[in-house]
Amino acid sequence: MAAFLRVGAPIDHASSLLLALGVACGLLDPLRLMSVIALLLGLIEKYVAWRAALDADLFAVLARAPEHDAAFDAALGACMGRVAPLPQRTLAQRWQGARRFLLWQIGLVLAQALLLAAMLLLR
Repeated sequence: MAAFLRVGAPIDHASSLLLALGVACGLLDPLRLMSVIALLLGLIEKYVAWRAALDADLFAVLARAPEHDAAFDAALGACMGRVAPLPQRTLAQRWQGARRFLLWQIGLVLAQALLLAAMLLLR
């Protein structure tokens, strides 16, 4: 699972290039709504990419000590400022949530690319 989630790194690099292109387009035509939307998509992708990378690292930790998943969840919750622990999740539920982040990341990069392509074609 951790290795699968690491696929998000090159996707994030592509988004960085698209984000730079969006900034350039925004500087050339700052009042264009499409530029602002492209920039927002890029920033949202950065958050989702960070979460997917975090999940990859967390799955790697869980793989080393799967019997300590309850303690792992409690420690992670404490790091995130939670007072009450979250309900225990199965590995399948964890994977489903992490996979969702990767799919969102792919969707955001595609939307970002399509929007920027449309902007360049409409110029």
